[in-house]
Amino acid sequence: MIGDSGSGLYYLLHKDDIVTMVEMDPVSGQITRVGTKVRKELLPPGGSMSPDALRAWWVRRAVPARQGMIRNILQQQGIPSTQTYLMMNCGLSLSDHYWIRPVESSLGWEDVNLFTNDFRDDIGEMQFLHGDDGYETLDLTGISVFYPSASTQGELQKKWVIREEKRCLIKGNYGDTCQQSVNEVIATRLHERQGRVPFVRYELCEVMTAQGIKTGCICEDFADNAIEFIPAYDIVCSAKKDNALSEYEHFIRLCTRGGLEESRVRSFLEYQILTDFVLTNTDRHFNNFGVLRDSASLSLVGMAPVFDTGNSMFWNCTSLPLSDSLLSIPVSSFRRKEVNLLRYVTDHTLLDIEKLPREDEIGSLLGKANLADQQIMGILTGYRKKIDLLTKVQAGEKIWNYEYK
Repeated sequence: MIGDSGSGLYYLLHKDDIVTMVEMDPVSGQITRVGTKVRKELLPPGGSMSPDALRAWWVRRAVPARQGMIRNILQQQGIPSTQTYLMMNCGLSLSDHYWIRPVESSLGWEDVNLFTNDFRDDIGEMQFLHGDDGYETLDLTGISVFYPSASTQGELQKKWVIREEKRCLIKGNYGDTCQQSVNEVIATRLHERQGRVPFVRYELCEVMTAQGIKTGCICEDFADNAIEFIPAYDIVCSAKKDNALSEYEHFIRLCTRGGLEESRVRSFLEYQILTDFVLTNTDRHFNNFGVLRDSASLSLVGMAPVFDTGNSMFWNCTSLPLSDSLLSIPVSSFRRKEVNLLRYVTDHTLLDIEKLPREDEIGSLLGKANLADQQIMGILTGYRKKIDLLTKVQAGEKIWNYEYK
C-alpha cells in the first residue's frame, strides 16, 4: 500500500522539517494519537490549538466523500475511507507543503512533492480533452505514485493535471448544464477589467466523464513549491477569538499578526464582497478564500487570489427571485444573508460599475451553458437589478435597512 507504515507511526512534516509524530489507524486513516514532541511554529495553522484540532485538520484535508463519485470509486478500489486514501498518498496536496511519512521511510520532500514531480491521477473521474484554442495532446504520465485527488477540496468533480508543465485543476458542474463553469469565466472577465486584485483565470474546456463529453473549466494552481495557500478557515481556527470581535474582524486581526497590512486585507475583503454581491455568489465559505504564506519564513505574503465563483448568477434557482427577495439571499460567508455583508464595506467605490461585463457579453457566455433562452433572460434581469442595488449603495443608501421595491 502506498504510504503504509507497518508500525502505524508517521512523521507529520512541513517540507523536510519534522513537525511531530502521529499514530494512525491503518484502516480508517484517522490520526489516533499525536506525539508529545511538537514544533508548534510548524504546525498547520488550522491544527495548532490542540491534538484534537490537528485531528480535525486532517479530516478536513481529505477529499470530501460528497465530491462527485469519489465514494463509489474508492469502494471499487477497496479503499475504506477518504482519510485512508489521504494516508495512502502521504497527505500530499497541491495547496500547501504538509505531508506524512512512515517513520521507517527515508523519503524526502524532493522525492514526493507534487509541485516538482510529475504525476498521473488515475483515480480521478475526468480526463481533459481540449481548451478554447482547439484540441491538444495532454501528457498525463509521470513518475510520482501519489495522487493529488486525495486532498482536493469541494463537492464538484475535480481533477489535477499537468498542462504545459503547469499544475492545473479542471472542474465539472452539477446537473445537466455547465453554468458553474461559465460563471467562473464571467467572474474572470469581471476581475480582469476591474484590475484591482489578483484573481484566478478560468477558461472553458471539454472533459471526458462517465456521462460522456462535458464542458468544464480549467485554471492554474496559484500555490507552488515556495508559496502555500492557507484557507481562511485555518486562519480563524489558529487562535481563540475575542468575544468582542466579529469573525470578520478576528480574521483581519490574525492576518495582520501574520505579517499583512490591515488596509490591504480590508480592501481585498471589501472588493470580494462587492463582486460577490453583483455576481450573486452564494458560496464564499471559509475554504473559498484565504492567504498566501512563504514556506521558508512562515510569514503571510498576501491574500490568495480570488477563486471559486461558480455558485453564482442564480445558478440553482428554478425561478428568478422577486425584487424584494434579492435582499434576503442566503450565503455561506461571514454573514448568513448576502446583503448584510455589505455592512462591512467602507469603500463602496472599490468596484467600478462602468467596468462590469455587459449584459450582451454575459448572455453570449451563458449561451454556452445549455440554458434555455428564458433562463438566460431571467439571469440577466437579476444581474441588472443587482447592479441597480449596488448603484444605490454607492450613492449612500443603506439597502440592508429596507425592502427593495
